[in-house]
Amino acid sequence: MSVVVIVVLVGLSFFEPFLVFKNAKILELDKGCTTRDIAFILKDKGVIWEPYSFIFWSKVLNYDSKLKIGIYDLKPVSNMSELLLALSKGGRPKELTITIPEGFTSMDIAERLYNNGIVRDKDLFLKYIKPYEGYLFPDTYNFYEDMQYETILKKFLDRFNEVVPQNYDELAKKKGLTKKQAIILASLVEKEAKFDEDRPIVASVFLNRLAIGMPLQADSTILYALGIHKEWLTKEDYQIDSPYNTYKYVGLPPTPICNPGLKSIIAVVEAPKTDYYYFMTTPEGKAIFSKTLAEHEANLRKYYGGV
Repeated sequence: MSVVVIVVLVGLSFFEPFLVFKNAKILELDKGCTTRDIAFILKDKGVIWEPYSFIFWSKVLNYDSKLKIGIYDLKPVSNMSELLLALSKGGRPKELTITIPEGFTSMDIAERLYNNGIVRDKDLFLKYIKPYEGYLFPDTYNFYEDMQYETILKKFLDRFNEVVPQNYDELAKKKGLTKKQAIILASLVEKEAKFDEDRPIVASVFLNRLAIGMPLQADSTILYALGIHKEWLTKEDYQIDSPYNTYKYVGLPPTPICNPGLKSIIAVVEAPKTDYYYFMTTPEGKAIFSKTLAEHEANLRKYYGGV
């Protein structure tokens, strides 16, 4: 092949996108894509005829280390230089759909977002969102990699304010609670009740106990103080000196212990008047309610061979 032919082919390859790339394309470049990977993606998408001209011009024009990941809405360009310039600016972030279940703690949320690449520093993100425990509304969200903490938090809080009734303060007041206290109580209900039909009655038990200064005695608050997940608490666990130990300290814990769903939030302000002061859950999670300690202990013996 003569020098003239080679020069012509090299020159022609510079204008290759103009000859091939006639319609807009959506191009997704993931983390870890090399220049070679991008070249073959461009070929598969019909942006260029063959990948090696792209690799060649990326080196000649010094774009080899400047190409960025993201989702590109590419419009037809005149030459390789314009194509490389477009791919050096960075595409829009790739969205990831993440579900935050009811009852997740701020620690659980930090873990899930970290594992999905939404945040890079799990501990720093946890420190940022933990003061908002209880208000990080559980739902399905669209996030993107390396998202600003402030933007993530705003998504949670905006959804909370959108879903929770505007008159929630007033409804809570009728139960003798502030809005903050109602959300704290809702977080206990979320953790203690498995079935939706049990939530309002569980809330009534806690309200009855608060009314007479009786400890709430919720295992879930101790688990929150311990900061771990475990099936059964030990005698030592029940002795932990923490304001979240509702066996040792009367009243509500100082903050919510998780992020409750709407059904638990509403259960608190719609709790019926009952005479129940005790409840336990069966191995299947069904709540069994009692008016007296004797009834409660009898239920424990029935289901667990109890006290």
